[in-house]
Amino acid sequence: MKLIIRNKWFSPFKQSSYVRDETDTKDLYQIEGRFWTLTSKKFVKDMEGNVKYMVRNKFWKIFIHRAFVFDAEGNKICTVRRKFWSLHDRYFIEDCSLGNMEIMGNILGFDYNITIDGKQIGHVTRKISLRDSFILDASDEYEPEFLIALVIAIDNISDRRAAESSN
Repeated sequence: MKLIIRNKWFSPFKQSSYVRDETDTKDLYQIEGRFWTLTSKKFVKDMEGNVKYMVRNKFWKIFIHRAFVFDAEGNKICTVRRKFWSLHDRYFIEDCSLGNMEIMGNILGFDYNITIDGKQIGHVTRKISLRDSFILDASDEYEPEFLIALVIAIDNISDRRAAESSN
């Protein structure tokens, strides 16, 4: 299943996005950010407005960038941690009950493979445009909402790193 995740044209304060099918015509999910939050809190919702997952960055960090994924009830599902130094853009998913998960990107950080125990379950391509856009090729074996939450976690971490490097 291919999904397109794209920031909305005008959501400068909430950082909202939408998720569409591969034809880019039908909305499937929505990503809603908060107006003011220090942890870049975002909610993955279905089209009826039901929260499926919540993603937020770690508030305090020392050399390690992390984002947390929570289920609809507020229980932590996993921690997404960016490797401190790597030739490739690499993320580890910790505390996940699904297995040993990893997200490995290429040197430029435009393509990522999501794996569980070495088996690829998703591929993410970051598109270059005026607004953040991703194409998620998700395995049918796993909830697409969870894989969307992982993409949002990577985007949160990347945005925070970019903001820190510009300061």
